Amino acid sequence: MRTPVVCSFLLAFLLPGLLAQQNNAPLPAPAPPLAPIPRPDDSSVSKKDAETINAQVVAARKATAEKRFADSEALMQKVTDSSPNMILPWVELGLAQMGLKKYPEAETSFKLALGIDPTSLKRLHSDDFYQKTDAPGVVAPAAMRATRNTMGGTVSTSENRTPDILGVSWAGLGEVYAREGKIADAQAAFDSAVKAFPTSAALYRHNETVSFFQAGNSDGQLTAANQAIALDSSRAANYYFKAQALVSKATLDPQTQKMILPPGCAEAYQKYLELEPNGPYSADAKGVLTAAGVPLKAGKK
Repeated sequence: MRTPVVCSFLLAFLLPGLLAQQNNAPLPAPAPPLAPIPRPDDSSVSKKDAETINAQVVAARKATAEKRFADSEALMQKVTDSSPNMILPWVELGLAQMGLKKYPEAETSFKLALGIDPTSLKRLHSDDFYQKTDAPGVVAPAAMRATRNTMGGTVSTSENRTPDILGVSWAGLGEVYAREGKIADAQAAFDSAVKAFPTSAALYRHNETVSFFQAGNSDGQLTAANQAIALDSSRAANYYFKAQALVSKATLDPQTQKMILPPGCAEAYQKYLELEPNGPYSADAKGVLTAAGVPLKAGKK
């Protein structure tokens, strides 16, 4: 099977997993694998065109990192309008739209990056919809016809999308669902991200935790935090988010007027302070422990 030239060319610059932020700081991301240099005869898209689109993707990514989401969206909208069969621009577009809180639009972009076109999927069984798997311009082998629709997208299966693209796209979709309060859908999307690209499972679970934290869903936050800790016990913030989810279930002792923390809450705060004693959440962690009458360990004052 032949891989589309743009997909291979751009994978060398695959977007980091910047899906959630805490304290306005970008989350760390795994280094993407290198991709082979494309050959002009690998696709109907020339190497020169691929280089031009790559430059636009890099520019959009820089704009997103600088929170110039509107600029990033405008750049990627042009690319996806003119070349809807390319994958990474849809990912970048989704991230920009998420930054603009355009969640329905971001959902569509991430689905298109995954090869899911909500409009065209309704026509999957229409006559003459399927096309040859090696037809020029197809997003991936086993794709359906690259038919434009009102959303400017295409339909294809996700067979040939690389694991890192699938992981980033599913995780992006998970964050969108979390922001929209679609908890079950969000959890399922993050599960798909972990399954698609296990190498970044710890990052995806951390992002899931942050997404539920920002969405104000303590139950989803607690579940994701426990999963994140199981995958990476050295990441301090996961313990804070676990404790923060648990503290919402705290009660007040009517006699002492002290906070009664639920099981595991104080331990999670203490673990956070052990790993990051002067971290961004340390003051909050110490304040809660003090309010609950829990002695701070040496060096945590």
